[in-house]
Amino acid sequence: MKNNRNAINLLCSQFISEIGNWIDRVALLTLVYSVSKSNLQMSILSILILLPAVIFGIPFGKIIDLSNKKTILVFGDISRALLVILVPYFTNYVFLIVFIISSITAIYENTRNSIIPELITKEEIRKINSLSSSLNSIMMVVGPSIGGLLTSYLNLKYCFFIDSFTFLVSAIFICQISYHKHKSTENQNENIRYLEFLEYLKSNFIIKSLIILNGLIGLFAGILNGLLIVYVINYLHTDSKGYGFILTSKGIAMVITSLFVYKYIKTIKNETLLLTGVIGLGISIALFSLNKIFVFALILYFANGICNSFYAIARTTIIQENCNKKLLGRVFSFNSIVGNISSIISLLIGGIISNTISVKIIFLTSGINITLIGMVYFINLSKNYYKILQHGR
Repeated sequence: MKNNRNAINLLCSQFISEIGNWIDRVALLTLVYSVSKSNLQMSILSILILLPAVIFGIPFGKIIDLSNKKTILVFGDISRALLVILVPYFTNYVFLIVFIISSITAIYENTRNSIIPELITKEEIRKINSLSSSLNSIMMVVGPSIGGLLTSYLNLKYCFFIDSFTFLVSAIFICQISYHKHKSTENQNENIRYLEFLEYLKSNFIIKSLIILNGLIGLFAGILNGLLIVYVINYLHTDSKGYGFILTSKGIAMVITSLFVYKYIKTIKNETLLLTGVIGLGISIALFSLNKIFVFALILYFANGICNSFYAIARTTIIQENCNKKLLGRVFSFNSIVGNISSIISLLIGGIISNTISVKIIFLTSGINITLIGMVYFINLSKNYYKILQHGR
């Protein structure tokens, strides 16, 4: 892994662009709110960021599988570098620009996940996913602070300039990757239509089960992100600082866990990591809802971060290891569609029922349901053990 220049360049690209993403995220939210002073506009902005992956997921998946993945990544970085510069100068069209940027980001992220098995050996896939997860977690901890400081001390337009620069640096790292699309992959892909792709999903028990699992978890977990700050203020009796500490606790746990998985956990199966993560997520959320002591809340969200990291790393690795390479783009895109649709539904339902049901009950119910989903998934895997073995051969 240390000698794999492709993996190093891909990770460096991710790290640089993640810094830019957080600067852009904070600057964008600040800009939209300062111009509109509207909570509705902020909600629309959040939906616009998720929407492209749902609308364009299927055609994007086919584009990824048919095209040169390196070219898509370079184009994605350069086009976003140009677009983010436009944001502070065309505030009347900010939603349109954000929608276009989010569309490019949707195809970019699925392409990055799809290209990994073509750059490294199967044995190294979980390692690079662990490092990738740790980088995301590090930026989850420090990213908001960097974005907040820059937007406080600099004119907002300079924040977008910095973001643009990070995309260009990311593109330089991508250009250093040695990658050639296999001719056999190109020829086979041309004959695969959408209905055939669905048939493939039906026949691949591992991938099908994982996508269903991801969708079900999104239905119950999506609501929690928006209601966490409400719970922290009303039940833990703290303020936004306490909310920040809880998120930081989770982020630190994810960094440590990702690095631990990369360094030490080699013999444990991905399915075991996945189940531990899902069931642990459910239990930690349920216990969190029953707790009123802030220190214990930090500990529980630290545990939640550990389980979240297990789930994220195992989920991505299982798809990469068990999917036909010529269909990886479509599988990752379809998985994103399912996850984003379930999250949007969860947010909409959560916004409605939180007016009649206490946030505490919502957290408790969500935690119990996620735990049950994990247990049902385990039973389903056990029943289909021989089918999984047959697919592995």
